[in-house]
Order: sequence, then C-alpha cells, then structure tokens
Amino acid sequence: MEELRHLCSSRLLCHTTVLSATAVAAVLGLWLAKLHPILLPLLPTLAAYPAYLWLVKEKRLLEASALILEWALILSLAVIGATLQYGTQLGPLVIKGEPYRKEMFAWVATGRGAEGDINIFLVPKIRELVIFSVAAFATLGFAALLMGAVLLDYMNYYVGNLILAAKPGAALQVALLAWPIYAILRVPGYVFLATALTRIALVALKEHRFSLEPETKKLLLYAAILIALDFALKATVANAFYQPTLKSLTKIGG
Repeated sequence: MEELRHLCSSRLLCHTTVLSATAVAAVLGLWLAKLHPILLPLLPTLAAYPAYLWLVKEKRLLEASALILEWALILSLAVIGATLQYGTQLGPLVIKGEPYRKEMFAWVATGRGAEGDINIFLVPKIRELVIFSVAAFATLGFAALLMGAVLLDYMNYYVGNLILAAKPGAALQVALLAWPIYAILRVPGYVFLATALTRIALVALKEHRFSLEPETKKLLLYAAILIALDFALKATVANAFYQPTLKSLTKIGG
C-alpha cells in the first residue's frame, strides 16, 4: 500500500507507470494467450487494478476513471495492431473474437442483426449491464475491469479485421468509423459506472452501510447519460448511417 501511495502521489508517475505496465502486459497477453485466451484480458487487468483500487479508496474517482480510459486505449491499440498484422489468425486467442467478427461482418453486409435492431439488442444489453454492475460491486471493480477487457478485445479484433477489409484507399475512413459514436460513449459510461460501484462497495465494506457520496452521485449520473445515449444512438444511427457507409467502404458483402 505504501508503494502505491508513493507511486500515485504523482499523477504523471502513476499514469505513466500503470500504462507502461499495461502495454507490456498486453504484449505478454497476446503471446501467452496461446496457453489460454483468458490471459489476454487478465494480464492487463492485473497491471491496472491495484492503482485503480487505491485511487478509488482515496476518493480520487475521476482520476481512477481517467486511468482506466487510458488503459482501455492502450488495450485497444494493442489488439488492433496485432489484428492488422495477423488478421483472423488471431481469432483463437481472442475470447468471442471470431463469433463477434462474423456477426458484425454479416450486419455490415446485410443490415440485419442485433447491432441496429433494438428489438434484438435491448434485452441482451440490459442483461450485460446488470451482470457488469453486479460484478463491479461484488469484486470491488476487478471483475468489471476484466469483463471490460474481454469486451474491448473482441471489439478491437473486429475493428482490425474491418480495416483489413477496406477497399483500396478507404482504410483511413474505415478506421475512423469502425468504432461508432455510440460504442465510444459506452466505454466511459461503463467506466464511470464501475468506478462508482467500486466506491459504494468499498464504503459498504468499511463502514457497513450504503452511502452515495457527492462524487459517486456525479459518476452515476454521467454513466446513466452516456449509457442512455449508447442505447438511443445504437437504435437509430447504426442502421441508418454506419452499416451502409461501412458496406460502401469495404469489400464485405460485395
């Protein structure tokens, strides 16, 4: 604990150290995932969790959230980079990687599927949100970070393969659209939610009571707004804009 206090007394030192460790863990995870795919999300989670939990204990909730958003960016770049190099050969190393890629490629090709149809995605998304919330509270955020890493891995595996499927000269456009706006908003929404629930669980564990501190309330509000926007935009612009645009810019379905 004293080591973490010393490390995170400086925001720059804390973030630099954790993100460097995350980058190393991501590379190791890609290599060791040949032994078991869980190692790909697990090692980066282990790299970031101690500092994250310490920041939450110190009531530095926005900083803890910022650290995890930076962590998510490092993970995303690592998996996209590996996918651009190895393509679908990376599939067996990514939990749910190939099923998700096939599902999304089918949606890009046809416009049919859960991605833009609220009648299909609403119940599974609510179920995912409930499981994520329970995991965040029950494990002081650890299982939520691990779950987030799994989600990021298969999303970015799809993103990398989508860029590889771009038509000549369209790779940059595809790269800019591969992460749709609603998915981008979802990430901080889930991070804010996990951080708030981690803090609530810590207070409950220490003081044997449930308490919503002012900063925790703010994070829950931010999370609710961002997650609501995720649902609303996914239901409207996914099929109206992203699917036809991606289909026109890639070799998928044509």
